[in-house]
Amino acid sequence: MKIIAIYQQYIYSVQYDDQEENEFDRLFDLWNDVEYVTQFLEEYQEYLSSPVWQQTPEPEDAARQVLEEATKLEELFDSLYKNVLKGRKPDFDNHFSFLEGDYKYSLQWSPMKSYGTYRPSLLRMYAIKMKENVYLITGGGIKLADKIQNSPDLKDHVLQNIGKVRSFLKENGIFEADDMNE
Repeated sequence: MKIIAIYQQYIYSVQYDDQEENEFDRLFDLWNDVEYVTQFLEEYQEYLSSPVWQQTPEPEDAARQVLEEATKLEELFDSLYKNVLKGRKPDFDNHFSFLEGDYKYSLQWSPMKSYGTYRPSLLRMYAIKMKENVYLITGGGIKLADKIQNSPDLKDHVLQNIGKVRSFLKENGIFEADDMNE
């Protein structure tokens, strides 16, 4: 496992040993891949019948939303980065929110989530907060259900990856954001 700087000193991403890309880049590549997104949403079309997704009940509509959200989310990250550099709000801390569940009261390496730009959002990115405005991306995907545990794809890796990354940080003595730059 490696830690890759995305927005130097603020946003980092994990690159798992079995992956060619870091998670930040991998997610945006997937979310911008029309074929992947359409196939994924057709495969899990039954989830789109949930009342949450009334505005995007068809896979084609949901795919269009994912593609638009991905573009806007990338632009948002660029904008948040510029704001952090200038000491302005909104910043990354305004964007990420705590991930409920097992780590709810965790004071060190707090798991966080990032939503896409639509409401309701189909996109999620998960991260560990290292300190004010500093996040380590651990994964993400297209969220089609009320909970990670009920969402296809996410249930198979999100919480497991957060646990793996937290263990990696502990084993490698990475307790503060500055430790990632060494």
